[in-house]
Amino acid sequence: MKKILEVRNLSKTHGHGCPKCVSSTGPDFDTNVCPHCGSIVAAHDVSFDLHEGEILGIMGESGSGKSTVVKTLFFDDKPSSGKASFHQQTQTHDLFSLNPAEQRWLRNHCFGMVYQNPNLGLNFNVSAGGNIAERLLMNDLSHYGEIRQRARELLARTEVLSNRMDESPKQFSGGMQQRVQIAKALATRPPLLFLDEVTTGLDLSVQARILDLILEIQQELKTAMIVVTHDLGVIRLLAGRTIVMKYGRVIEAGLTDQVLEDPQHAYTQRLVASAL
Repeated sequence: MKKILEVRNLSKTHGHGCPKCVSSTGPDFDTNVCPHCGSIVAAHDVSFDLHEGEILGIMGESGSGKSTVVKTLFFDDKPSSGKASFHQQTQTHDLFSLNPAEQRWLRNHCFGMVYQNPNLGLNFNVSAGGNIAERLLMNDLSHYGEIRQRARELLARTEVLSNRMDESPKQFSGGMQQRVQIAKALATRPPLLFLDEVTTGLDLSVQARILDLILEIQQELKTAMIVVTHDLGVIRLLAGRTIVMKYGRVIEAGLTDQVLEDPQHAYTQRLVASAL
């Protein structure tokens, strides 16, 4: 299986930082806030690989650093240190050394992001179809009829009725907004998709439909995905491999079945036990 993403020693500290930040924070100290300077060590020394068509889960409680990882990879946030390489056919991109224009090109053409909060992923001033059109226009599709047809197909694929295509996402339920976000993210058939707590706050029946949709997309398009969640049910259903984070550190990693059936770290054991 072809490797699509390599992440090595990814770290992010909010604040000025000091020489004692790393040695004074983390799971052993039950905090990611440096007691000496007040900086927040959001992520430290995170490394993993992702292969074509694979779903990697990043699991942890709020403040564990899991969302920080995807935000840096999607260029929403700048890392403090580390390296990430994205492999695109014959090209390799060193993500953190790209200029802003190169980063925008990758975001628009090769990456997709579905946020927990649809306000971050959707433009509420245009229609559902218009949101998809914005992304298609960035990818050199300019024929009006073709754009509407592609938007209609994508919304149908994500179970949004075509007669609602011209409505604002403001008028949609939370589950519908997430489906429009997924349709928008898929508009360019990106090889890499980031999903940040996409089912949080949704009804169980809506969650189930969205998770089924994500699996269908992965199998049909061979899209690689990083799924960030605190929900063990989501991890169990979607992810082949899982990373567990606490206070900015990776404390356990491996095949999802192994991590959930035989957790080695006490924190993972508690997480699994609390979900039973």
